[in-house]
Amino acid sequence: MKRPKRYNIAPALGQALLAFQERRFPEKMDVFETEATEEVRTAKSKGQQSLDEDLDPNPDFGNLLIHGDCLSACAYLKSKNISVDLVYIDPPFASGANYAKKIYLRNGGESAIEPGGAIGEEVMYGDIWQKEDYLNWLYERLLTIKEVMSETGSIYVHLDWHIGHYVKVMMDEVFGEENFVNEVVWNYKGTTNSPNSFAKKHDVVYVYVKGENYVFNADDVRVPYENVDKFSQDESGKWFQKWDKTKNYYPKQVLENEKWKVLGKYQYDVWNDIPSMATAHGKEVVDYATQKPEALLERIIKASSDTGMIVADFFSGSGTTAKVARDLNRKFIACDIGVNAIQTTRDRLAKAGADFDVLRIKDGLRLFRNPEQTTAKIFNLISGFKSSAELELGDFWDGGIAQADGSYTPLKVSGIRERLTKELIDFYLEEIYKLDDAISQANAIMIIYAHKDPEIDQKYLDRLLHETSKTELKVKLVALDDLLGERKDAFFTPDGADIRVRKQKNQWKVEIKKYYSPYLKNKIDEYNARKTQSGTIEQDLSKRVEISKEGLEFIEAVQFDTTLKKVWKSNPALEDKAGAKEKIKGAYLLDADKFKLKIRNIAGDEIILASDDL
Repeated sequence: MKRPKRYNIAPALGQALLAFQERRFPEKMDVFETEATEEVRTAKSKGQQSLDEDLDPNPDFGNLLIHGDCLSACAYLKSKNISVDLVYIDPPFASGANYAKKIYLRNGGESAIEPGGAIGEEVMYGDIWQKEDYLNWLYERLLTIKEVMSETGSIYVHLDWHIGHYVKVMMDEVFGEENFVNEVVWNYKGTTNSPNSFAKKHDVVYVYVKGENYVFNADDVRVPYENVDKFSQDESGKWFQKWDKTKNYYPKQVLENEKWKVLGKYQYDVWNDIPSMATAHGKEVVDYATQKPEALLERIIKASSDTGMIVADFFSGSGTTAKVARDLNRKFIACDIGVNAIQTTRDRLAKAGADFDVLRIKDGLRLFRNPEQTTAKIFNLISGFKSSAELELGDFWDGGIAQADGSYTPLKVSGIRERLTKELIDFYLEEIYKLDDAISQANAIMIIYAHKDPEIDQKYLDRLLHETSKTELKVKLVALDDLLGERKDAFFTPDGADIRVRKQKNQWKVEIKKYYSPYLKNKIDEYNARKTQSGTIEQDLSKRVEISKEGLEFIEAVQFDTTLKKVWKSNPALEDKAGAKEKIKGAYLLDADKFKLKIRNIAGDEIILASDDL
């Protein structure tokens, strides 16, 4: 991969008020190449109005769905001179939990699995952090987001009690205390059991602006008065205050320019009229953990953007922000690093009738679905790997590679989420210097990285070690791809399919005769093993899940591209997606004999087949 272009990051506006060990102050962001992976063009018949070109504030901008990290996405936008008018982000909350989605077979609901059951789960994103790691991670992303905000732009950062108070102080630093506008409290309802404390039933949303001249449409987010029933309209549409017998006065007409006094009051900063997704019902639920309701984003987007403005969400998740922005006739940028989030957002936007392009950031790292699943799989593929607990290492170390003579090489993975910087190297070395006395079995140290600053290499590291002379241990700097070598292909064991194509009158019939997935077959085997650990043989057999010889239960979605251009362009009329209690058709009629076929399995893995190869 060629050396990326770099942009300077403007320093924070306010004083650095949070001081903690390994606090970092990034100065650069890297611009990686991007690859257009799909064009989605749908009929504009689902409610969106067309913008007058003379009134469109961003006539040359097309909606974007970006598969990549927030940092890389912001660097890309900066390189294209794209400014964002409103940012809403719902980043990890440092909640100490991993969030997963259940994996359901697509067999129409007919299964040996218990009602509502699933064959397993797939982690969508992890939210387990050391506090300092989280704050460094988010700080860098807030700085880069600020770089792409317009001068009239606003940012809404959605958090809760876990880490929000720290982030509030950090945002004072990044955007300046004078640019703080609101702390919105979203008080949602729902059942809870909390015998030892008051029930925690609210999130917080911190609102900051780029400068004094920002968009805020107070009149667009008025809410009804509680006593609106005291007013009425006559046949001509005029509003009157009702006759109050106790005060003995006649109806009083409300003037047209005072109609707001009857219909609505300004919105307070405590929102208790929007339910959480746990209690909401309806077609907007897309079975995505931590999904936020559309009503929440509707209020934010109406208040802090105008028609045609660009609304961005750099932790897109289920795609609520982009979907609501589209419904309100705004333009959108949605970004996420996880493939399940990108797929969920993509399908939701396509169903809503949105037009957009899908881009993938080519940052040199192939993720296995998302950072959490990638990290877990790394350790499974390293020969001789043992956990830090097995080797009695401290919490700092991720584990080690054991040797036959009893020695081992402690490992530190710099992380999938962040790049290896000079500041991070300095911090790692301080921990490494402690090993000489503490761990006699260590034969060397290995620092594994997915991304790094261009200035850092083995020569740079060796020079630092020589200058300090604090350890005799050799410290190796290893790229993740180099460490895995040939075994990295095990990250992406592909699925396979047998496809039949034949002429049927004036069309071509495409049938998926068989689909096989080694990964999902293992999931089924694990499920069956869990269900047959107790009970009689007859009970055990009744709990087992058997897959049909066709294996179509593993397929969630099928798409076709008949344009055969470089960038995939789906035909919405041919898309076939099965919900949790549905199943795909498996047979399709096409007008063209040349096509590309994309199949997505229930875990989110995709394969693309070309008609010429079938």
